[in-house]
Amino acid sequence: MAPSVTTRSDVLEREYDAGMTLLIRGSVATALGALGVWLFRLFDLWPLMYLFGAVMGIGVVTAGWGALRMARARSLPAVTFHCPYCDHPMSFLAEPTEDFDCERCHRRVYFEDGKPVPVHTITCTVCKAEHRVSEKVTTYTCDRCNRALKLVDPKDPQAIVAEKTDVLQNYDVLLTQAGRSPNDVAMALQSLLVCNLRDARKQMESLPLTVTRNVAERKADAIRRRLRELGATAVIRPTVDDQAPASGRRT
Repeated sequence: MAPSVTTRSDVLEREYDAGMTLLIRGSVATALGALGVWLFRLFDLWPLMYLFGAVMGIGVVTAGWGALRMARARSLPAVTFHCPYCDHPMSFLAEPTEDFDCERCHRRVYFEDGKPVPVHTITCTVCKAEHRVSEKVTTYTCDRCNRALKLVDPKDPQAIVAEKTDVLQNYDVLLTQAGRSPNDVAMALQSLLVCNLRDARKQMESLPLTVTRNVAERKADAIRRRLRELGATAVIRPTVDDQAPASGRRT
C-alpha cells in the first residue's frame, strides 16, 4: 500500500514542534552562555569566558534556525481538496494523487492513475438513507442504521442489498510498538489522546497503549493505518465490558 498523503496541517505541526524545540533550546543555551560570560569576566577567567561565549553563539544560531523553520512553514504552499463524501476541505502541499483518509469522516478517498475515483450516491435499503460511495467500494456500512451493505454492482445503485447483520460492533485501537519513528508516532498521539507531546511520549513508555476506545470500525481502522504508516504496530479489537476478556485483532 502506498504511504498516506501528508496534509499541510501535519507538516505545519511537525515543523512548528521541531522549530519550537530548537528555539527553546537555543534560548536556554544563549541565556546560560551570556550568564557564564558575565560571571567569568568578573573573575578574569578568560578561557572559560570564551567557552561560554561559544555556547552563547551556538545558542543564538540554534534559536535562529528554529525561528526560521517556523517562518518557512508558514510560507508553505496550500492546495485545498474537498472530501468527495462529506465535502470537508483539507489543505495539502500539492494536489493529492494517492489514497488518503478524510480528517472528518475518516473514509478512504481512492485514486487511480493520480486522479480521484468517481463517487455515486447509494440508498440504504433498510433506513433509506443516502450515502456517497466510491465506485471502487463493494461493501459499505450505513452511517444511520449501522447495517452492512453489499454493492453487488457498484455502478448500479439498484443492485445494493442489505445484509442481515446486528448493530455495528465498536472497536478499540491499541498501540503495541512505537516502531522506527517514535517521535512521529508521539506527535500523532497528541491529537488522538488530546495531550501535549511530553505526555504522549510518557504514555508510550507503557505499551500496549489504548489510543482510542469504543469507536466505529471504520474510524478505528483509519487510526490503525495512520499509526502503521508511521512505522508503529497497532491492533484493533472489539470493545467489550471491563469484566469480559477481549482478544486483539491484527489486520
